[in-house]
Amino acid sequence: MELRWTDILAALAVAGAALYMGFEIAERQRKLRAFFNVLSEEDLALTLELQGMVRAGVLKPLAASGLT
Repeated sequence: MELRWTDILAALAVAGAALYMGFEIAERQRKLRAFFNVLSEEDLALTLELQGMVRAGVLKPLAASGLT
């Protein structure tokens, strides 16, 4: 079977589409991580320690009604 230029073009188009989709998925993941990772390392450590203190019963969680 002979390779025609249309076969080669179709294979290149499929490979290009796959590469583009891979790049687009990686870019969207990077943007989502940047958006949701709003705590710095210091803030994250403090938050985890406070959560541990709440679980241990040292602190009580703030009730939603306590905000008013």
